[in-house]
Amino acid sequence: MKKAFTLIEIIIVLVIVGIMASFTIPKLNRNDLRLAADQIVSHIRYTQHLAIIDDKFDTKDTNWYKGRWQIFFTKTIETKNKQTYNIFNDIIGDSAGFPNKTELAKNPLNPSKYMSSGYSGAIDSNSPEASKELNLEDTYNIINVKLQDGCSKQGSPTRITFDELGRPYKENVTSNTRHSQDLITKICTIKLTHTNNDCIFIKVTPITGFAYVEQPAKKADCK
Repeated sequence: MKKAFTLIEIIIVLVIVGIMASFTIPKLNRNDLRLAADQIVSHIRYTQHLAIIDDKFDTKDTNWYKGRWQIFFTKTIETKNKQTYNIFNDIIGDSAGFPNKTELAKNPLNPSKYMSSGYSGAIDSNSPEASKELNLEDTYNIINVKLQDGCSKQGSPTRITFDELGRPYKENVTSNTRHSQDLITKICTIKLTHTNNDCIFIKVTPITGFAYVEQPAKKADCK
């Protein structure tokens, strides 16, 4: 007698296949660029929030402005030169421009972790205290972050700093005579580039520091 599948067996197989597909399809449709951009936008807002609640203004300290909170995009040997970022307030070493572990912000989703995926001299990339998702290349296949338009300065800008009013600045402010001149006065564009050469933009508005995501109008915008 020839054996065959019963209707119940076929239904069970179809249910199992459907369950497996429900886990597989989201991965196939995953938009790395949008996920990375949304994460960075939320962390820009977090940086601004920290700057406002941790008001650095101090009439008794002539260098008060050097300790502002900032989001710092970088590639270092510690993370094998992959694109990452850190959130910290530059208060140690006379505002050296590089994070120390005690300067790093805590991860708002997990206070046992710091807002860094690893930085030389601050936190090891393999440390359980590192926030792995801040390694944009490993997590989202983002190979480059470029700050341009309103946040550009001489050289290659790598960070946005916020003052006690939540206003965004170009780079980190290290001179008292210039600290008001480095305010971002026109929309800053942060360009994220994927390994497939697609891109997405994050816009940061002047004065308010409001951040939002913008898709490129055409493929040529990613060049």
